[in-house]
Amino acid sequence: MKKIQLLILSIAIISTNLFAVDVDTIIENYDNNTIFNTSILKSKVIIKDSLGTSSQKIIAYSRKNGDTLIEITQGPDAGQKVLRLNSSIFLYYPNANQIIRLQGAALKESFMGSDFSYEDLSGDESIKNKYDYTIVEETDSSYIIKLDAKSRKEPYQKQLLTIDKDTFVCIEATLMSSSGRELRKMKASDIRQIGNKYVAFDIEMFDLLKNQGSTKMLIEDLDVNISLDNELFTTDNLSW
Repeated sequence: MKKIQLLILSIAIISTNLFAVDVDTIIENYDNNTIFNTSILKSKVIIKDSLGTSSQKIIAYSRKNGDTLIEITQGPDAGQKVLRLNSSIFLYYPNANQIIRLQGAALKESFMGSDFSYEDLSGDESIKNKYDYTIVEETDSSYIIKLDAKSRKEPYQKQLLTIDKDTFVCIEATLMSSSGRELRKMKASDIRQIGNKYVAFDIEMFDLLKNQGSTKMLIEDLDVNISLDNELFTTDNLSW
C-alpha cells in the first residue's frame, strides 16, 4: 500500500513540473500582446467562398475597455459601420440611414459575409476574466492551452490555443461550443513587434460550419496608445 501511495505522489510531483513555464505566465504574456490602451488598425479583408473572391478595406478604432468602431472604407459595403459597446453591437447602413442593435447570440453572426464573427473583431478583455485555462501540451516551439468559459454568455465556450513560445502570439486557435463542436479555426502568421508587443499581421479564419472558403485579414497599418476622441464610440457618431 505504501509503495502505491508513493507512486501516486511521485506522479503528482512530476505532473506539476511537466511544463517549463507556468500557465499564468503564458496567459499574462498572451494578454499583453492582445490588449492595448487604444489602437487604430487599417486592414484588407479578403473573402473566399463558392462565389469567388472579394475584398474590402476597414479601419478599426479600439480602446482598452473593449469599445470598438469599425468602418468599411473600400469595397461593396463601403460606408457601413459597426460599433461595439459593452455587450451590444450597433450596425449602421448608410443607404437606409438605419442603425440595428445586436446582442447575445447575434455576436456569433458573420461580419459582412466573412468567416469572422462580430465577436472575433471586437471586444478587448483579459482571458483571465473570461476563461479557466490549462496547458495540455508543450512542443519545442509552442504551448497548447485549453480554455473553458466561466460564463454561458461567452460566444465560444471552449477554445484550444497554440501559443508561440518566442513571442506569445496565438498562431492557431480552434473555437468551440460547450459540447466541444468546432465552430471556427484561426491561423496567424507574419508576426511583427509593435513596441513591447508582438502582433500577427496575417490572420486567416475558417468557418467550420460552412466547410468552405476562408477569410484573410491583412493588417496594413497599426498605431497604438494614441489619443482617440470619445465621440468615436457613440451611436450618434455612426451616422456621420
